Amino acid sequence: MRCPDCGSEVPEGLLLCPQCGLNIEQTQPMRRRKQRREQATALIEETIPLPVLAEEPKPVRPRLWPRVRVVILALLSFLCLLAAASLVAGYTGYRQGERDRQEQRIAMADEHYQRGLARLDAGEYELAIAEFEYALQLDPNHPLAPQGLAEARARLASRPTPTSEAVEDVAGRLYAEGVAAYQAGDWETAARTLSQLRAFAPAYEPDAVEEMLFTSLYNHGMALLQQDRLEEGIFYLDQALQIRPLDETALGERELASRYMAALGYWAVDWPECIRRFEGLYALSPTYRDVFNRLVQAHVLYGDMWVGQGEMCPAAEQYTRALELRADPTVEQHRADAAAICAVATPTPIPPITGTLPISGALVVEGWPGGRLAYPAFDPDAGLYDIYAILPGGPLVRVADGADQPCWQWGSDRLIYRNRLGGAVALIQPGGQSVPLLADTWAAWPTLSPDGSRYAYARQDGSGNWQVYIARTDGAGEPVELGPGWGPAWGPSGLLAWTGCDDSGACGIYIDNPDDGDSAVRLTASMNDTALHWSPWGDRLAYMSDGAGSWDIYVLYTNGAVQLLTGDPTTDGLPAWSPDGLTLAFLSYREGRWGVYLMGADGSNVRPLLDLGTEMPNWQNQRLSWAP
Repeated sequence: MRCPDCGSEVPEGLLLCPQCGLNIEQTQPMRRRKQRREQATALIEETIPLPVLAEEPKPVRPRLWPRVRVVILALLSFLCLLAAASLVAGYTGYRQGERDRQEQRIAMADEHYQRGLARLDAGEYELAIAEFEYALQLDPNHPLAPQGLAEARARLASRPTPTSEAVEDVAGRLYAEGVAAYQAGDWETAARTLSQLRAFAPAYEPDAVEEMLFTSLYNHGMALLQQDRLEEGIFYLDQALQIRPLDETALGERELASRYMAALGYWAVDWPECIRRFEGLYALSPTYRDVFNRLVQAHVLYGDMWVGQGEMCPAAEQYTRALELRADPTVEQHRADAAAICAVATPTPIPPITGTLPISGALVVEGWPGGRLAYPAFDPDAGLYDIYAILPGGPLVRVADGADQPCWQWGSDRLIYRNRLGGAVALIQPGGQSVPLLADTWAAWPTLSPDGSRYAYARQDGSGNWQVYIARTDGAGEPVELGPGWGPAWGPSGLLAWTGCDDSGACGIYIDNPDDGDSAVRLTASMNDTALHWSPWGDRLAYMSDGAGSWDIYVLYTNGAVQLLTGDPTTDGLPAWSPDGLTLAFLSYREGRWGVYLMGADGSNVRPLLDLGTEMPNWQNQRLSWAP
């Protein structure tokens, strides 16, 4: 039988589902549900021919003959053991995949919100309602969709046509559009239209809509996986899975794609974990995509990283493991060179971190929740700041001397910062090499675009006025002036925020999409609302302000709502979101010393992380940056 909760096959005699642990004995059989599906299928087949992609597997309800049962039971047993063995290790990758799929849902919700606005402007209020409701189904926290929905309903209410007739008319139009796309094999359009219909009028032809929607989601998801659009494919298959269980083919493809994306998420971020995950995927499916080449390359790049740190023994080990997979004369030479130095050199420990940090001599920060946190620490002997970073697992490294205002590119190990020794904006590339981007002693607060192709910064002219500029990281073209302001922060969704004052003297936090041609929107009213840091989903900004009499940390939502997180009379500032959005790091001055602290996203559970000493001159102009 199949589990009524997760849909997995339950071997004869077992009382618990091997996938989700549900007590099968206490649940009702699934025969009624199966009968309803079969009736819906019969209805569809009578009224609507079901097209099938020639090169894609068709979603079918498996009929388990005894021999097939044995094969699938063995496969499920293997998958259960494999899942149990990798449960703890795979949690981080699972969370990353969940975040990626959440971003996909948010993007789709925003797309349907824009469609709703277009319908609203065209006077098609019923269709606008359908678009806004589907946007909220995808993203219940969408900041603007409720307003659009309320406006559409208000305009519709002023019409003489009864609402019930309008709903029936719109549902019929959506149904007709969905059927047409379904019959044409346009799975993406069919899935979108039928999902919209389901959100707008759940009771309208429910069996037929469910059958067509599942098939459309399934086929489009499988097609996207074949096109290497893995995250999108997983997203559509997950939508299909919410309707009914997937067959073994789809489950297998989804599992491989999910494992591949999870392994790729650690690329150049955490080489040991990346290698471990690609090894697991290679053992499961050696010919899947480029997993073999990725595994070889990961060992080589991990070895190169050790060479860059002067550690030849672990470098030689990684080159050896790469050669065990595939012979390569260049890698062999690297291995021989590293092994020769390793054989004669006396290993030396990494130099202890000096200066004002109290963890001198220690290399790992205890209690580190994960991700990479870059922060400035003042060196009183040199009279300058240096940039340090806590890396995944807690190791602490000095990133740049005589530098400050660090900012990671989201999802990458590229770090942009202000070089105080060279008077320039500089960028640390993967592998640790620093390259100058802009030779300008007046430039400050650099921040990278999500794709890393551009960066924004603020520049002060001779009169003391600040302007925000955008430039390309490849150096092409001239910087483009965006508007008056300082402290820009580029968010993961592509929105750029900064603090500034316009020509009329209105000051506060401004938000703008620099690519849409529209004017920036001001959301707060103080020029001291600064030190901006976007949340991982791009829907909130953490910032600091002194509006309550002391520097405190606030959260600003893109709809204009504001939340105070700290109310301590001490100084709190420079907030930075954790990669999972559950924690904030911030700078605080308590008991006569500066330090980096952590707290929950709601301001709870404040605890110290690092002691930065007694001196932090011009701390308001600094920045913390936290990224995956």
